[in-house]
Amino acid sequence: MPIEVKNLSFSYGDRPVLQDISFSVEKGEFLSILGPNGVGKSTLFRCILGRLDGYGGSIASDGDDLKNMPRREAARRMAYIPQIHTPTFSYSVIDTVLMGTARQLSPFAQPGRQQVARAMEALERVGVRMVEEIFTVLDGGQAEHTYSLHGTRTN
Repeated sequence: MPIEVKNLSFSYGDRPVLQDISFSVEKGEFLSILGPNGVGKSTLFRCILGRLDGYGGSIASDGDDLKNMPRREAARRMAYIPQIHTPTFSYSVIDTVLMGTARQLSPFAQPGRQQVARAMEALERVGVRMVEEIFTVLDGGQAEHTYSLHGTRTN
């Protein structure tokens, strides 16, 4: 099971935000987190990504508890790009997806044919065909398809 959250709770001081949240996401599944502003969606993602300490419950990736996992290993397993961001450069959709392969490369290497082929396969799996479009001009719904690809393993 790639990601499993059990009884997750988190508070900002004495203000509880997440209470007893449990779910799992299998390889190849997509999960949408919906809700009004201020209910804890971003807090949930920050906990899963290891950016917030002090949460209760457990978060596991492939059965390994993230609290005990080195940050480098956690980063190898998952990545996240928020929908609202201010990009510095105008990357194409394919370039944005290829950034998810950076951990496989040496520091100054560029993605090769294998990484490009896997990125194109992942884009096709989720129905994204605008691979040469500039990522920053897509609307949120179009871009969400691209964000989800960074969680897809490419090795």
